[in-house]
Amino acid sequence: MPKDQLSDTPHRAILDLIEAHQENWSLQQPFYRAPEIFELERQHWFPRQWVIVAHATEMPEVGRYIIRPLFDEEIIIVRHGEGPEDIAAYYNVCTHRGSKLCTKDGKGRLLVCPYHAWSFRLTGELQTRADLPEGVDPEALGLHKVPVRIMAGLVLCGLGEGDLPDFAPVAEGLTGLLQEHGVDKSRIIARKSYPTKANWKLVMENFLECYHCRPAHPEYFRVNGHTKVTAMRNEAAAQEWQEEIDAWHSVIGDAEFNKGAWEAGNLTTMPFAMHRKPIGQGRVTLSDDGQPVSKLMGGRTQYDGSESGFRIGRLSFISAANDYLTMFQMIPRGPHDTDVIITWLVAEDAPADVEADKISWMWDVTTVQDKKITEDNADGIASRSYRPGPYTPLESQTAFFVETYLAEMRSLLTGEHYEVAQKWSAPSELFASPEAACSNGTC
Repeated sequence: MPKDQLSDTPHRAILDLIEAHQENWSLQQPFYRAPEIFELERQHWFPRQWVIVAHATEMPEVGRYIIRPLFDEEIIIVRHGEGPEDIAAYYNVCTHRGSKLCTKDGKGRLLVCPYHAWSFRLTGELQTRADLPEGVDPEALGLHKVPVRIMAGLVLCGLGEGDLPDFAPVAEGLTGLLQEHGVDKSRIIARKSYPTKANWKLVMENFLECYHCRPAHPEYFRVNGHTKVTAMRNEAAAQEWQEEIDAWHSVIGDAEFNKGAWEAGNLTTMPFAMHRKPIGQGRVTLSDDGQPVSKLMGGRTQYDGSESGFRIGRLSFISAANDYLTMFQMIPRGPHDTDVIITWLVAEDAPADVEADKISWMWDVTTVQDKKITEDNADGIASRSYRPGPYTPLESQTAFFVETYLAEMRSLLTGEHYEVAQKWSAPSELFASPEAACSNGTC
Protein backbone atom coordinates (compact mmCIF):
# COMPACT_ATOMS: atom_id res chain seq x y z
CA MET A 1 0.00 0.00 0.00
CA PRO A 2 1.20 3.61 -0.46
CA LYS A 3 3.29 4.81 2.48
CA ASP A 4 0.81 7.54 3.50
CA GLN A 5 -2.30 5.37 3.23
CA LEU A 6 -3.51 2.58 5.47
CA SER A 7 -6.67 1.06 4.03
CA ASP A 8 -10.39 1.63 3.69
CA THR A 9 -10.72 0.50 7.31
CA PRO A 10 -7.91 2.40 8.99
CA HIS A 11 -8.78 1.48 12.58
CA ARG A 12 -8.42 -2.22 11.87
CA ALA A 13 -5.24 -1.53 9.94
CA ILE A 14 -3.79 0.48 12.84
CA LEU A 15 -4.57 -2.36 15.24
CA ASP A 16 -2.83 -4.75 12.87
CA LEU A 17 0.24 -2.48 12.87
CA ILE A 18 0.23 -2.36 16.67
CA GLU A 19 0.00 -6.15 16.87
CA ALA A 20 2.88 -6.49 14.41
CA HIS A 21 5.15 -4.14 16.40
CA GLN A 22 8.32 -5.68 17.78
CA GLU A 23 9.05 -4.57 21.33
CA ASN A 24 12.09 -2.28 21.71
CA TRP A 25 12.12 -1.48 17.99
CA SER A 26 11.10 1.76 16.33
CA LEU A 27 7.64 2.21 14.86
CA GLN A 28 6.51 1.13 11.44
CA GLN A 29 6.40 3.79 8.74
CA PRO A 30 2.67 4.70 8.87
CA PHE A 31 2.97 5.84 12.50
CA TYR A 32 5.34 8.57 11.31
CA ARG A 33 3.68 9.31 7.96
CA ALA A 34 0.00 8.37 7.65
CA PRO A 35 -2.55 11.22 7.90
CA GLU A 36 -5.12 8.69 9.18
CA ILE A 37 -3.02 7.98 12.27
CA PHE A 38 -2.41 11.66 12.93
CA GLU A 39 -6.16 12.29 12.60
CA LEU A 40 -6.86 9.54 15.14
CA GLU A 41 -4.31 11.17 17.50
CA ARG A 42 -5.87 14.59 16.87
CA GLN A 43 -9.37 13.38 17.65
CA HIS A 44 -8.62 11.09 20.59
CA TRP A 45 -5.03 11.19 21.95
CA PHE A 46 -4.20 14.91 21.97
CA PRO A 47 -7.43 15.86 23.83
CA ARG A 48 -6.24 13.67 26.72
CA GLN A 49 -3.04 15.69 27.24
CA TRP A 50 -2.47 18.59 29.61
CA VAL A 51 0.27 20.82 28.19
CA ILE A 52 2.00 24.02 29.27
CA VAL A 53 0.76 26.94 27.17
CA ALA A 54 2.08 29.98 29.06
CA HIS A 55 3.51 31.45 32.25
CA ALA A 56 1.21 33.55 34.43
CA THR A 57 3.56 36.55 34.21
CA GLU A 58 2.62 36.89 30.54
CA MET A 59 -0.74 38.18 31.81
CA PRO A 60 0.39 40.44 34.66
CA GLU A 61 -2.78 42.54 34.96
CA VAL A 62 -6.52 42.19 34.59
CA GLY A 63 -7.55 42.38 30.93
CA ARG A 64 -4.23 41.22 29.54
CA TYR A 65 -4.62 38.38 27.05
CA ILE A 66 -2.33 36.32 24.82
CA ILE A 67 -2.94 34.01 21.86
CA ARG A 68 -1.25 30.63 21.88
CA PRO A 69 -1.37 27.40 19.82
CA LEU A 70 -2.82 24.27 21.40
CA PHE A 71 -2.26 21.36 19.04
CA ASP A 72 -4.04 22.42 15.82
CA GLU A 73 -6.26 24.95 17.61
CA GLU A 74 -5.62 28.56 18.65
CA ILE A 75 -6.66 29.71 22.10
CA ILE A 76 -6.95 33.00 24.01
CA ILE A 77 -5.59 33.05 27.57
CA VAL A 78 -6.82 36.01 29.61
CA ARG A 79 -6.47 37.29 33.17
CA HIS A 80 -9.92 38.24 34.52
CA GLY A 81 -9.07 38.88 38.17
CA GLU A 82 -6.25 39.67 40.60
CA GLY A 83 -5.94 36.19 42.10
CA PRO A 84 -3.31 33.67 40.99
CA GLU A 85 -6.04 31.35 39.67
CA ASP A 86 -8.00 34.08 37.87
CA ILE A 87 -6.92 33.04 34.38
CA ALA A 88 -9.30 31.65 31.76
CA ALA A 89 -8.79 30.17 28.30
CA TYR A 90 -11.12 30.19 25.30
CA TYR A 91 -11.07 28.98 21.72
CA ASN A 92 -10.19 31.95 19.51
CA VAL A 93 -13.58 31.80 17.80
CA CYS A 94 -16.38 34.37 17.92
CA THR A 95 -19.76 32.77 18.63
CA HIS A 96 -21.53 35.09 16.17
CA ARG A 97 -20.31 33.70 12.82
CA GLY A 98 -17.09 31.98 13.75
CA SER A 99 -14.53 34.67 12.96
CA LYS A 100 -11.17 34.70 14.70
CA LEU A 101 -11.84 36.78 17.80
CA CYS A 102 -8.36 38.13 18.53
CA THR A 103 -5.56 38.54 16.00
CA LYS A 104 -2.73 39.52 18.39
CA ASP A 105 -1.91 39.75 22.08
CA GLY A 106 -3.46 42.74 23.85
CA LYS A 107 -5.33 44.23 26.79
CA GLY A 108 -8.88 45.43 27.26
CA ARG A 109 -11.96 45.46 29.46
CA LEU A 110 -13.66 43.22 26.89
CA LEU A 111 -12.68 40.83 24.12
CA VAL A 112 -14.01 42.41 20.92
CA CYS A 113 -14.39 40.65 17.58
CA PRO A 114 -13.03 42.79 14.71
CA TYR A 115 -15.64 41.46 12.26
CA HIS A 116 -18.94 42.79 13.66
CA ALA A 117 -17.68 44.22 17.00
CA TRP A 118 -19.44 41.64 19.13
CA SER A 119 -17.85 41.84 22.59
CA PHE A 120 -17.36 39.33 25.36
CA ARG A 121 -16.56 39.71 29.04
CA LEU A 122 -13.20 38.49 30.28
CA THR A 123 -15.08 35.67 31.99
CA GLY A 124 -16.48 34.58 28.61
CA GLU A 125 -20.09 35.78 28.66
CA LEU A 126 -21.53 37.64 25.69
CA GLN A 127 -21.63 41.40 26.36
CA THR A 128 -23.22 42.52 23.06
CA ARG A 129 -26.95 41.85 23.27
CA ALA A 130 -28.82 44.73 21.60
CA ASP A 131 -28.56 43.26 18.10
CA LEU A 132 -29.62 39.72 18.98
CA PRO A 133 -32.72 38.44 17.16
CA GLU A 134 -35.79 37.93 19.29
CA GLY A 135 -35.85 34.57 20.98
CA VAL A 136 -32.06 33.99 20.95
CA ASP A 137 -30.66 33.25 24.40
CA PRO A 138 -27.54 35.39 24.96
CA GLU A 139 -26.38 33.05 27.70
CA ALA A 140 -25.92 30.34 25.07
CA LEU A 141 -23.51 32.50 23.05
CA GLY A 142 -20.66 32.77 25.49
CA LEU A 143 -17.12 31.91 24.39
CA HIS A 144 -16.17 28.25 24.14
CA LYS A 145 -14.06 27.51 27.21
CA VAL A 146 -10.82 25.56 27.25
CA PRO A 147 -9.93 23.66 30.46
CA VAL A 148 -7.14 25.46 32.34
CA ARG A 149 -5.08 24.79 35.47
CA ILE A 150 -2.44 26.95 37.17
CA MET A 151 0.51 25.31 38.93
CA ALA A 152 3.40 27.35 40.38
CA GLY A 153 2.84 30.04 37.77
CA LEU A 154 2.58 27.60 34.87
CA VAL A 155 -0.61 27.76 32.80
CA LEU A 156 -1.70 24.37 31.47
CA CYS A 157 -4.56 23.66 29.09
CA GLY A 158 -6.14 20.70 27.36
CA LEU A 159 -8.75 20.28 24.64
CA GLY A 160 -10.74 17.34 26.00
CA GLU A 161 -13.26 18.61 28.56
CA GLY A 162 -14.31 15.17 29.74
CA ASP A 163 -11.24 13.17 28.77
CA LEU A 164 -8.39 14.97 30.54
CA PRO A 165 -6.72 13.16 33.45
CA ASP A 166 -7.23 14.36 37.01
CA PHE A 167 -4.79 17.22 37.57
CA ALA A 168 -4.74 17.00 41.39
CA PRO A 169 -1.99 14.32 41.69
CA VAL A 170 0.32 16.35 39.45
CA ALA A 171 -0.27 19.53 41.42
CA GLU A 172 0.31 17.67 44.68
CA GLY A 173 3.46 15.97 43.40
CA LEU A 174 5.16 18.90 41.66
CA THR A 175 3.94 22.27 42.98
CA GLY A 176 6.31 22.41 45.94
CA LEU A 177 9.26 21.20 43.88
CA LEU A 178 8.58 23.78 41.17
CA GLN A 179 8.37 26.52 43.80
CA GLU A 180 11.67 25.42 45.30
CA HIS A 181 13.22 26.13 41.90
CA GLY A 182 11.56 29.55 41.65
CA VAL A 183 9.22 28.71 38.77
CA ASP A 184 6.40 30.72 40.37
CA LYS A 185 8.61 33.76 40.93
CA SER A 186 10.24 34.04 37.54
CA ARG A 187 9.95 36.14 34.40
CA ILE A 188 10.51 35.33 30.74
CA ILE A 189 13.75 36.59 29.23
CA ALA A 190 13.66 34.84 25.84
CA ARG A 191 11.49 32.57 23.71
CA LYS A 192 12.29 30.86 20.42
CA SER A 193 10.36 28.58 18.09
CA TYR A 194 11.95 25.70 16.16
CA PRO A 195 9.39 24.51 13.59
CA THR A 196 10.45 21.00 12.68
CA LYS A 197 9.41 19.15 9.52
CA ALA A 198 8.91 15.83 11.26
CA ASN A 199 6.19 13.87 13.00
CA TRP A 200 5.87 14.72 16.70
CA LYS A 201 6.82 11.18 17.74
CA LEU A 202 10.21 11.55 16.04
CA VAL A 203 10.73 14.82 17.94
CA MET A 204 9.88 13.05 21.20
CA GLU A 205 12.00 9.99 20.46
CA ASN A 206 15.01 12.21 19.86
CA PHE A 207 14.35 14.35 22.94
CA LEU A 208 14.17 11.35 25.28
CA GLU A 209 17.59 9.86 24.52
CA CYS A 210 21.18 11.06 24.58
CA TYR A 211 22.69 8.27 22.48
CA HIS A 212 22.94 10.87 19.69
CA CYS A 213 24.59 13.51 21.91
CA ARG A 214 28.18 12.52 21.20
CA PRO A 215 28.03 12.79 17.38
CA ALA A 216 25.32 15.48 17.13
CA HIS A 217 25.78 17.80 20.13
CA PRO A 218 29.44 18.66 20.81
CA GLU A 219 28.50 21.64 23.00
CA TYR A 220 25.96 19.72 25.07
CA PHE A 221 28.34 16.75 25.33
CA ARG A 222 31.11 19.03 26.64
CA VAL A 223 28.94 20.75 29.26
CA ASN A 224 27.02 17.83 30.79
CA GLY A 225 28.76 15.20 32.87
CA HIS A 226 25.89 12.71 32.62
CA THR A 227 26.86 12.06 28.98
CA LYS A 228 29.54 9.76 30.41
CA VAL A 229 26.75 7.21 30.93
CA THR A 230 23.85 8.44 28.79
CA ALA A 231 25.71 9.03 25.52
CA MET A 232 28.14 6.11 25.56
CA ARG A 233 28.91 2.81 27.24
CA ASN A 234 32.38 3.14 28.71
CA GLU A 235 33.29 1.57 32.04
CA ALA A 236 36.00 4.08 32.91
CA ALA A 237 33.80 7.07 32.06
CA ALA A 238 30.92 5.57 34.05
CA GLN A 239 33.20 5.23 37.07
CA GLU A 240 34.22 8.88 36.72
CA TRP A 241 30.57 9.90 36.66
CA GLN A 242 29.81 7.79 39.73
CA GLU A 243 32.61 9.52 41.59
CA GLU A 244 31.18 12.93 40.62
CA ILE A 245 27.73 11.88 41.84
CA ASP A 246 29.17 10.59 45.13
CA ALA A 247 31.07 13.84 45.66
CA TRP A 248 27.94 15.88 44.92
CA HIS A 249 25.88 13.68 47.26
CA SER A 250 28.33 14.27 50.09
CA VAL A 251 27.95 18.04 49.69
CA ILE A 252 24.15 18.37 49.30
CA GLY A 253 23.14 15.64 51.80
CA ASP A 254 20.67 12.78 51.69
CA ALA A 255 17.45 14.84 51.75
CA GLU A 256 18.38 16.87 48.68
CA PHE A 257 19.96 13.91 46.90
CA ASN A 258 16.86 11.74 47.21
CA LYS A 259 14.35 14.47 46.32
CA GLY A 260 12.21 13.66 43.30
CA ALA A 261 8.89 12.45 41.90
CA TRP A 262 7.79 9.86 39.34
CA GLU A 263 4.49 8.79 37.78
CA ALA A 264 4.65 6.88 34.49
CA GLY A 265 1.04 7.70 33.61
CA ASN A 266 -1.45 6.31 31.09
CA LEU A 267 -4.57 7.54 29.30
CA THR A 268 -6.34 8.31 32.58
CA THR A 269 -3.35 9.26 34.77
CA MET A 270 -1.19 12.23 33.86
CA PRO A 271 2.53 11.38 33.79
CA PHE A 272 4.90 13.61 35.73
CA ALA A 273 8.40 13.45 37.12
CA MET A 274 11.22 15.41 38.70
CA HIS A 275 14.83 14.34 39.14
CA ARG A 276 18.07 16.04 40.13
CA LYS A 277 21.66 15.43 39.11
CA PRO A 278 24.97 17.30 39.19
CA ILE A 279 26.03 19.14 36.06
CA GLY A 280 29.50 17.88 36.81
CA GLN A 281 33.01 18.90 35.85
CA GLY A 282 33.08 21.73 38.39
CA ARG A 283 30.29 23.70 36.68
CA VAL A 284 27.77 25.64 38.75
CA THR A 285 25.28 26.24 35.93
CA LEU A 286 24.54 25.24 32.32
CA SER A 287 26.44 28.09 30.68
CA ASP A 288 29.26 27.87 28.15
CA ASP A 289 31.95 28.30 30.82
CA GLY A 290 29.92 26.86 33.70
CA GLN A 291 29.85 30.18 35.56
CA PRO A 292 26.74 32.09 36.77
CA VAL A 293 24.62 33.92 34.20
CA SER A 294 21.82 35.32 36.39
CA LYS A 295 20.55 35.61 39.95
CA LEU A 296 19.97 32.49 42.05
CA MET A 297 16.35 31.29 41.97
CA GLY A 298 13.93 29.76 44.46
CA GLY A 299 15.43 31.37 47.53
CA ARG A 300 18.80 29.69 47.10
CA THR A 301 21.74 31.32 48.83
CA GLN A 302 24.44 29.39 47.00
CA TYR A 303 25.01 27.25 43.92
CA ASP A 304 24.91 23.48 44.34
CA GLY A 305 25.94 22.68 40.75
CA SER A 306 22.74 20.79 39.91
CA GLU A 307 20.19 20.58 37.14
CA SER A 308 16.64 19.46 37.90
CA GLY A 309 14.49 18.03 35.15
CA PHE A 310 10.69 18.18 35.23
CA ARG A 311 8.34 16.18 33.03
CA ILE A 312 4.81 17.65 33.07
CA GLY A 313 2.51 15.43 31.04
CA ARG A 314 3.70 13.87 27.80
CA LEU A 315 4.71 16.99 25.89
CA SER A 316 6.01 19.61 28.37
CA PHE A 317 9.38 19.72 30.14
CA ILE A 318 11.46 22.07 32.27
CA SER A 319 15.22 22.09 32.84
CA ALA A 320 16.08 24.02 36.01
CA ALA A 321 19.63 25.15 36.67
CA ASN A 322 20.26 27.17 39.82
CA ASP A 323 19.98 30.53 38.06
CA TYR A 324 17.64 30.03 35.09
CA LEU A 325 14.88 27.82 33.73
CA THR A 326 14.37 26.35 30.27
CA MET A 327 10.79 25.35 29.37
CA PHE A 328 10.02 23.05 26.42
CA GLN A 329 6.67 22.77 24.63
CA MET A 330 6.23 20.10 21.95
CA ILE A 331 3.23 21.01 19.78
CA PRO A 332 2.10 18.55 17.06
CA ARG A 333 0.74 20.56 14.11
CA GLY A 334 0.36 17.97 11.35
CA PRO A 335 1.54 14.52 10.27
CA HIS A 336 4.92 15.98 9.28
CA ASP A 337 5.09 19.20 11.30
CA THR A 338 5.91 19.84 14.95
CA ASP A 339 6.54 23.14 16.75
CA VAL A 340 9.23 23.03 19.41
CA ILE A 341 8.93 26.17 21.53
CA ILE A 342 11.55 26.96 24.16
CA THR A 343 11.13 29.66 26.79
CA TRP A 344 13.88 30.83 29.14
CA LEU A 345 13.04 32.33 32.53
CA VAL A 346 15.07 34.04 35.27
CA ALA A 347 14.22 35.23 38.78
CA GLU A 348 11.55 37.94 38.73
CA ASP A 349 14.01 40.35 40.39
CA ALA A 350 17.02 39.39 38.27
CA PRO A 351 19.01 42.39 37.00
CA ALA A 352 17.68 43.98 33.83
CA ASP A 353 21.06 43.57 32.13
CA VAL A 354 21.29 39.77 32.35
CA GLU A 355 22.42 38.47 28.97
CA ALA A 356 19.72 36.40 27.29
CA ASP A 357 22.19 34.94 24.78
CA LYS A 358 24.33 33.46 27.57
CA ILE A 359 21.25 31.98 29.22
CA SER A 360 19.74 30.50 26.05
CA TRP A 361 23.07 29.35 24.56
CA MET A 362 23.17 25.65 25.39
CA TRP A 363 19.58 24.67 24.63
CA ASP A 364 19.43 26.95 21.59
CA VAL A 365 22.47 25.45 19.88
CA THR A 366 21.33 21.96 20.90
CA THR A 367 17.79 22.41 19.56
CA VAL A 368 19.00 23.84 16.25
CA GLN A 369 21.05 20.66 15.90
CA ASP A 370 18.08 18.52 16.98
CA LYS A 371 15.88 20.16 14.35
CA LYS A 372 18.38 19.17 11.63
CA ILE A 373 18.90 15.57 12.71
CA THR A 374 15.18 15.01 13.33
CA GLU A 375 14.25 16.37 9.91
CA ASP A 376 16.92 14.13 8.36
CA ASN A 377 15.39 11.23 10.32
CA ALA A 378 11.95 12.09 8.91
CA ASP A 379 13.32 12.28 5.36
CA GLY A 380 14.89 8.84 5.72
CA ILE A 381 11.72 7.31 7.13
CA ALA A 382 9.85 8.53 4.05
CA SER A 383 11.92 6.16 1.89
CA ARG A 384 10.37 2.97 0.57
CA SER A 385 13.40 1.19 2.03
CA TYR A 386 12.64 2.16 5.64
CA ARG A 387 12.13 -0.63 8.16
CA PRO A 388 11.97 -0.36 11.97
CA GLY A 389 15.31 -0.64 13.77
CA PRO A 390 16.25 -1.81 17.29
CA TYR A 391 16.68 0.58 20.21
CA THR A 392 19.97 0.26 22.06
CA PRO A 393 20.19 0.22 25.89
CA LEU A 394 21.02 3.93 25.71
CA GLU A 395 17.60 4.56 24.12
CA SER A 396 15.48 2.83 26.75
CA GLN A 397 13.37 5.89 27.59
CA THR A 398 12.58 6.29 23.92
CA ALA A 399 11.61 2.63 23.75
CA PHE A 400 9.39 3.07 26.81
CA PHE A 401 7.71 6.10 25.20
CA VAL A 402 6.95 4.07 22.05
CA GLU A 403 5.54 1.12 24.01
CA THR A 404 3.40 3.47 26.13
CA TYR A 405 2.13 5.29 23.04
CA LEU A 406 1.13 2.01 21.37
CA ALA A 407 -0.61 0.77 24.51
CA GLU A 408 -2.63 3.97 24.69
CA MET A 409 -3.53 3.85 21.01
CA ARG A 410 -4.65 0.26 21.40
CA SER A 411 -6.81 1.29 24.36
CA LEU A 412 -8.40 4.07 22.30
CA LEU A 413 -9.19 1.70 19.45
CA THR A 414 -10.51 -1.22 21.52
CA GLY A 415 -11.89 0.39 24.66
CA GLU A 416 -9.80 -2.02 26.74
CA HIS A 417 -7.09 -1.01 29.21
CA TYR A 418 -3.49 -1.85 28.35
CA GLU A 419 -0.54 -1.14 30.63
CA VAL A 420 3.16 -1.16 29.78
CA ALA A 421 5.38 -3.00 32.22
CA GLN A 422 7.54 -0.43 34.00
CA LYS A 423 11.17 -1.40 33.55
CA TRP A 424 12.66 1.04 36.05
CA SER A 425 11.42 2.72 39.20
CA ALA A 426 12.41 6.32 38.56
CA PRO A 427 13.49 8.52 35.69
CA SER A 428 17.15 9.31 35.55
CA GLU A 429 17.53 11.74 32.81
CA LEU A 430 14.44 13.33 31.39
CA PHE A 431 16.53 14.40 28.43
CA ALA A 432 18.35 11.08 28.08
CA SER A 433 17.94 7.50 29.31
CA PRO A 434 17.42 5.54 32.54
CA GLU A 435 21.03 4.41 32.92
CA ALA A 436 21.85 7.52 34.95
CA ALA A 437 19.16 6.61 37.45
CA CYS A 438 21.01 3.43 38.25
CA SER A 439 24.23 5.38 38.53
CA ASN A 440 22.87 7.60 41.32
CA GLY A 441 21.15 4.88 43.28
CA THR A 442 17.53 5.49 42.33
CA CYS A 443 16.94 2.22 40.46
